[in-house]
Amino acid sequence: MTTPQKQTPGLVARLFDIRSVIGALLGIYGILLTLAGLFPSVFGNKTHSSPSNNVVDMSVGTEANLWVGLVMLAIALIFGGWAIARPAVVGEATE
Repeated sequence: MTTPQKQTPGLVARLFDIRSVIGALLGIYGILLTLAGLFPSVFGNKTHSSPSNNVVDMSVGTEANLWVGLVMLAIALIFGGWAIARPAVVGEATE
């Protein structure tokens, strides 16, 4: 009889690990928001003729896209590091 050995996760298991998926999505959105924060004239027009009480209009002049994008990139790095540091165990035998 052979004893079950601990297997290293395959490429497919690592790609579809939930931590990898969440990290990738946060990374993609983080990159887009960071770019939108760095280059606001490319992604939208900030010229408003009159102030209003609209919540969206009140954020004009702030760097919300930049800061949220950087936070999302940091969280994506945490998820990626977590997935690399503790890989998923595939096919563990239960007795």
